[in-house]
Parts: sequence; structure tokens; C-alpha cells
Amino acid sequence: MRKYGLVAILAGLVVGCGGAGDTSHLSSLYQGSWTGSWSSSDANDGGAVTLIVTADGSFTGTIANKFTSGSLGGQIDKNGHLTGIGSFTAGGNMIIGGAVTMSSGRLSSNFSYVVNGIQYGGSFDCGAGGGSTGSTGSTGTTGG
Repeated sequence: MRKYGLVAILAGLVVGCGGAGDTSHLSSLYQGSWTGSWSSSDANDGGAVTLIVTADGSFTGTIANKFTSGSLGGQIDKNGHLTGIGSFTAGGNMIIGGAVTMSSGRLSSNFSYVVNGIQYGGSFDCGAGGGSTGSTGSTGTTGG
């Protein structure tokens, strides 16, 4: 009898350690409407930012700096890697890449961006806003 008990425990461990499986069908952890600000000490710039992240992780939004405002579009993958473009009517586009963090109901990122061939560092911090809620129940860090 003891032999069968040990086999049952080992079988339970093997089944329980199977991992999460295919998570591609799950909604994005970052889904929701986000409002906040961004800044870049490298470029001495910053302003307001809004993001609307859909279930598949794609996002649209707006970004403003000292001189103008523009639109945002891109993707946050399931590992928290952000890629996007900020399109301005004047001053060139921002090609953006970085890692997103979710903590205490806030969406934030340290990112780099390129404008007119020059790379800068920046960051943003957003809370749930815009009439829809973000994923406020999650805490932790996701890197990209």
C-alpha cells in the first residue's frame, strides 16, 4: 500500500508542475484606460500621456510635450515589452521601446525613444482613467 501512496504523490507533483500552458488567449494584463505624465531629463521635455490598451495588448493614445501634442500607437506584449510610435505634426516622430511595470494599480515604464536620429531616455507613470478601469488588482514587475 505504501508503494501506491508514493506513486500517487509523485503523479500529483508531475501533473501540478505542468505550468500555465498556452496563455496567448488571455486578455492583456495591461488592458484599460491610463492617464498620466511622461518626462525625459535627457531631452528636458515631458507632458501628458494617455493610453488605451486593448485585450490583445495593442494601444492607442495621445502624448504632449512642451511644444505640441500627437498620437500614440503600438503594442505591449505579454512580457511587458512596449514598442510604439508617437506621431507629432511638428518636430518628428518618436520611435519608442522599453519595459512596462504594473504596481499598485499604476502602469509605468522606463523607455528609450528616438527623434530625428537622436536617442533619449524617458519614463511615464499612469493611473487608471478615462472612464474605464485598468488592471488595478495586479502587483509586480514585468520586464522586457
